[in-house]
Amino acid sequence: MTARGRDISVFASLRFAGAVVSNTLRRLVRDRQGVGGVEFAIIAPMLIVLYLMAFELTMGLSVAKKTSLASSTVADLVARQEKVNKAFLTTMSDVTGAIFVPYPSNNLVIKVSAIKIDAAKAAKVAWSWSTTGVAPYAVGTNAPVPSDMLVENTFLIRSELSVSHELMMYLPGLSGTETKSLTIAREFYFRQRLGTEVTCTDC
Repeated sequence: MTARGRDISVFASLRFAGAVVSNTLRRLVRDRQGVGGVEFAIIAPMLIVLYLMAFELTMGLSVAKKTSLASSTVADLVARQEKVNKAFLTTMSDVTGAIFVPYPSNNLVIKVSAIKIDAAKAAKVAWSWSTTGVAPYAVGTNAPVPSDMLVENTFLIRSELSVSHELMMYLPGLSGTETKSLTIAREFYFRQRLGTEVTCTDC
């Protein structure tokens, strides 16, 4: 075979190989088999993350709502009394526990304070109690009161409630250890309902 014949043969082989590759690429471009599987593999992880984040957020909001309800309920119940004692105040833990169902009330801390506002609008602590067993505020110390409730010669009951909320932590690699637990706290003020003040006999 002459050199020219070999050149033609090689050119024909290359041309045939190019045609085969071109046809293969065209078929590959037109082929839609498996596209759904690829799209699912790309989108599924993002959808799962969004679902878990929404679930986590819903749980947190539910616990926060129950914390607000429990704190306001404690203040409301105490404000309805004329006299209370430590035994009565201790039952507030059972009240809040019932409100938190079905969520756990981990590390629950309740503080109840009686605040007396004199004629000069000076708010002082009359007595205080806490589930820790130690009075959180000394008698006679200044007490913070919202401006719209700072009325002379009135009496207030303030409840402070805090609870720990454990995050599910589905993505531990994307968050630090300090975010695995949150402390949710709420406080409420109620005016006394009976008489002029609420006294505690053994606080």
